[in-house]
Amino acid sequence: MARILVVDDVAMNRELLRVLLEPAGHEVIEVDSGEAALLAATATPPDLVLLDVMLPGMNGFETASKLKQRTGGFLPIIMVTSLNDPSSRLLALRVGADDFVSKPIDRWELAARCNNLLKLRSQERELAERNQQLIELQRFRDEMASLVVHDLKNPMAVVLSNLEYVLAGDDILTQDQRDAILDARSGAFRTLRLLANLLDVSKLEASRLLLQRAKINFERLIEPILGNRTRLLASRGIVLTLAMAPDEVAIDIDLMTRVIENILDNALRYTPAQGSVKIEARCTPESCELRIGNSGPPVPEAERPHIFEKYGQAEGAQRTNLGLGLYFCRLVVEAHGGKLTLDSEATLPTVFSMQLPRSPA
Repeated sequence: MARILVVDDVAMNRELLRVLLEPAGHEVIEVDSGEAALLAATATPPDLVLLDVMLPGMNGFETASKLKQRTGGFLPIIMVTSLNDPSSRLLALRVGADDFVSKPIDRWELAARCNNLLKLRSQERELAERNQQLIELQRFRDEMASLVVHDLKNPMAVVLSNLEYVLAGDDILTQDQRDAILDARSGAFRTLRLLANLLDVSKLEASRLLLQRAKINFERLIEPILGNRTRLLASRGIVLTLAMAPDEVAIDIDLMTRVIENILDNALRYTPAQGSVKIEARCTPESCELRIGNSGPPVPEAERPHIFEKYGQAEGAQRTNLGLGLYFCRLVVEAHGGKLTLDSEATLPTVFSMQLPRSPA
């Protein structure tokens, strides 16, 4: 059953509690002072403490407070007292007592109060064990992710170098062959970007990723991203509208480039042929907003609360976010002190809005 520490300076009171508790299978440890209670709790941690208020030297209130401070987990304390005034009970609660038993002691009341707190103690231990298991699983997942990323980056680098080698012989390639190799190269770069995102998500979650900020305007930031997608836009007849404010913003260019690529690729994935995509940047003296919208189908209402979650997916939704893409984007924007939200306009049912401070806080 449970180990119960009984703290009372009167031997008869301790004996009475022993007689009431031992038949239920509990192990009873007796001490006669607050100082002795602290030593006993350190040497052999109890599952529950029955604590008298009127003790010599360190009184019950002080003892309860110190016991709670020294306990790593939840240690239930029942104050055994003849004091019934509200101020004494309030003080006991403030120092950490969990319940009261009034003298003279009723055996059934004592048993009920002890059983209730011991159940809470047991549940707290189970939760702590499960939490530790989750921490270990998380650590294992992060380690495995790092190993997978490391092992995949090397062969992807070989693929890219060979694609670049073939592209160097441009004069012997037909246009279709060149287009196919360019698509393969774009896919390889995308794979490397996804691998980098996977590593950075773990660092962002643990607040271990340091931003390398530099000032840049949105036109210079967006230009190379669109350059890699010109053929895709043309092949599907997608109309691209740009409205770029000239203002500069202090950001981590590499991270924000990956964020914009993620959101833009997401927009292109759902934009129908002959549809439209709009990228707009507008600034105030304090902040800038970058909006990327598309004319594809709107995100279902049931899915909206989940699209920025890790592996977020709404049940029954036709449009889902099964990976880390939008979750990574949200973490990066928040690391900049900004906010990523989902919006809509009259002709653009889906608009992702990034609000960013002009300068770091």
